[in-house]
Amino acid sequence: MTSGQSPTDYRARLGERLRELMRHSGVTKADLQETLGGCSDSKVAKILRGDHSVAPLELAALLDRLGVEDPERADLLHLGEEGRRRRPKTPWGSAIPDRLKKFFNTEETAQRIELYRPDLLHGLVQTESYARAVIETNPTLRPDEIERLVQARMARQARLTGPNPPTYSLIIREAVLRAPVGTEETRREQLDRLRRLVKLPHISIRIIPDSAGLTSALYFPFMILTPAGDRAKTVYVETLTDGLLVDEESRIMHYEQVFRELLAVSVGGKEAARLMDKLAV
Repeated sequence: MTSGQSPTDYRARLGERLRELMRHSGVTKADLQETLGGCSDSKVAKILRGDHSVAPLELAALLDRLGVEDPERADLLHLGEEGRRRRPKTPWGSAIPDRLKKFFNTEETAQRIELYRPDLLHGLVQTESYARAVIETNPTLRPDEIERLVQARMARQARLTGPNPPTYSLIIREAVLRAPVGTEETRREQLDRLRRLVKLPHISIRIIPDSAGLTSALYFPFMILTPAGDRAKTVYVETLTDGLLVDEESRIMHYEQVFRELLAVSVGGKEAARLMDKLAV
């Protein structure tokens, strides 16, 4: 296994391997439910998606039912062990609402992240001062909660520049780079960070010029998350008070079509870099 992987990554990989074994052996979800003492369909589904860790005895029983022997068995037991690891506690963990934890897990294990932000920069590319200025706009948060959320956002960013980073494609409107978020120094610092990030081979930042006018996405931000292996894509849509995870295939295809349209009207590479240089003056 490569370094830098989280328990979520290991659970996702284990779920993928179990699904492969089921296809090859003809074992069904109902068979796995029976193996686990008649547990719920929901529990088995979560294990196969990587959303749920598996107790050692339960995993051993599943592998017996699937006919898995060494050395593959030892590999899968290792995935299960790593998937059960608890994350070290952090000062900001309690600040993250439960409703966002599933999204964070989905984002953390994505192999490709494609997103459109017509209003603000996405959290994974924000500087600390930019993130603080954005989070401070929420009047319900206390100063200590703001700081914990800022640090949580900074921690999320580590994956983008760490080992095995995802392919990351961000489309923004030109106005986002001129938006008065924080101070003028905040804006310039943020532009400098973007110009450094676009030099990385796995990161693409494209800009929709003001002259492009309206697009089919209008002002609705969304993110397409593609996991490793054959697991289904997910779309995350933000609202004023919440966020929704969309997993219906037909709806995901619609978001993918809109994203292709946004790619067509946006500029990237040297053109985007020149625009960022111009706005930094």
